[in-house]
Amino acid sequence: MLAWLGSPKPECDRVILLDRDGVVNVNRPDYIKTPAEISIYEDCLEAMRVLEQKGVGVILVSNQSGINRGLINWEDFRQIHEEVIRRVGECGGRIHAAFYCPHRPDENCECRKPAPGMLFAACRFAGIKPWQTFFVGDSPSDMLAAQNAGCPGVRIVRTQGEGTDTGSSPEFVFQTLLGAVLSIYGKDI
Repeated sequence: MLAWLGSPKPECDRVILLDRDGVVNVNRPDYIKTPAEISIYEDCLEAMRVLEQKGVGVILVSNQSGINRGLINWEDFRQIHEEVIRRVGECGGRIHAAFYCPHRPDENCECRKPAPGMLFAACRFAGIKPWQTFFVGDSPSDMLAAQNAGCPGVRIVRTQGEGTDTGSSPEFVFQTLLGAVLSIYGKDI
């Protein structure tokens, strides 16, 4: 597992865990391999600003098997991460930490979602229990990871007709991250 910590510990009482590809930025079937391939959802940038204003810390939890598949080199991976942090910061949001699993599915690690390892690590870093936060993802493995960790699962389904197989029943389903954030933390912003 790879970890990036923006500070020794988030200085907020509430934390939300977010998958990166498909929630923060547009997912690509051929992986995001360079910073030029990042396309952050506009609603995500607004959601990040709202989370920061409401004092909710954001932690990314993302499978990144393109690294161990040899599709993403370390320097590009670092630059992709830094670019996401920069863009979120420019809109008034903040990412407090990120946990990435570089393993391929056949490596059978304990951090690759749907295993709960990264979610547990993120919660330890934040000083919270898994049931005290939400995990927002877009895939069946995200919802299984939430269930395996004991987090309430929030599924983002951006397009009508997108697969409804959740892997496990999410607690909530929304079309955008902003819709999820406003529903969970209130619209008074």
